[in-house]
Amino acid sequence: MIVAALFDAGLDELVFVDGLRALGLKDIELKITEVSKRGIRAKTFGFKASGGPKTGTFLETVAVLQAASLAPAVKTRAIRTFDLLAEAEGRIHGRPKAEVHFHEVGSLDSVVDVVGASIGLDALGIERVISSPLALGMGLVRCEHGTLPSPAPATLEIAKGLPVRGWAVEGELTTPTGAAILKASAAAFGPIPEMTVGAVGYGAGTRDLEGMANVMRLVVGEAAGIQGGTDGGREADRVTLIQTNIDDMNPQFFSHIYDDLFARGALDVWVQSLLMKKGRPGFLLSVLAESHRVPALTDLVLRETTTSGVRLQDVARVKLPRRIVEVTTSFGKIRAKVFTLERGERCAPEYEDCLRNARAHGATVSEVMEEVRHAFGQMRQAGK
Repeated sequence: MIVAALFDAGLDELVFVDGLRALGLKDIELKITEVSKRGIRAKTFGFKASGGPKTGTFLETVAVLQAASLAPAVKTRAIRTFDLLAEAEGRIHGRPKAEVHFHEVGSLDSVVDVVGASIGLDALGIERVISSPLALGMGLVRCEHGTLPSPAPATLEIAKGLPVRGWAVEGELTTPTGAAILKASAAAFGPIPEMTVGAVGYGAGTRDLEGMANVMRLVVGEAAGIQGGTDGGREADRVTLIQTNIDDMNPQFFSHIYDDLFARGALDVWVQSLLMKKGRPGFLLSVLAESHRVPALTDLVLRETTTSGVRLQDVARVKLPRRIVEVTTSFGKIRAKVFTLERGERCAPEYEDCLRNARAHGATVSEVMEEVRHAFGQMRQAGK
């Protein structure tokens, strides 16, 4: 349904086929059909192909993807999706991720679904994905392990940390593969953000559901407000703010949480004191991140803190253009950030460099910083 919606929104079939060939598939024949589901026009997707890689286990699947000549963003997103699936299967069956053997998920159909979704997002130039809460049905589903309650155990494992919504519909509304694709791709889960709508695509499922159209809708558009690019000579983009309130955790833990968040790509991390319900003192943990890093950072916050959930907010950011320079001083060579302003430049010496050189020369940090700024001013006058 995800791939079908991408085709309905404008994905080029030739681009998609070229991506599948990178997996070693031959004689590829796409089956894209227009159907009507309770009066809603939509497309379905299927394919036929010969050849293909061996992808029965998690390690085999990752090896195939790493060897494929796919765009880096496509490859990273697909590997992240299978990593989520393997983690979920491993937790359910009590075995390490490396030992997981995919069953339904390991089929060629599922591999094409995962890689195809990643190809489609890249080909349509989609920079940021916002998903609605995962839709969960009820009743029973049949799988390789027998009959199980819906949603399937793997779907719920993958959904940890994500918002979900139950529907009074018999059957499976979100599969483990679909949940993993969305978790690996989405920067946030919630309502449709403010944007200018461009293309709309509908992907249909094979079943007919009682009382509702079995379709998935994809809306492609330009986010309102500041986009990537420049704003009055300044750099402008959008990032995600991850926040959570905590009132039952030893504050000493924040030290290693800070380090782990920055190690996983957080742009900034800060903690503020709060007075929470029942007069309890607490903390507001805030993390600023690029959209593609949000799933990993959210997982870390949920795992390493005592919180039971996080808030995700899409925010605009305006930055001064900057560059890194190396300044020669009597204390040695020290790096500094240089920010471009409308009426000149601002030099910000790197604190860690200044601290290290101050200790080595028995000076104060402020003395080293002052000399860096002075030396940078001389560089500018010399035209360097």
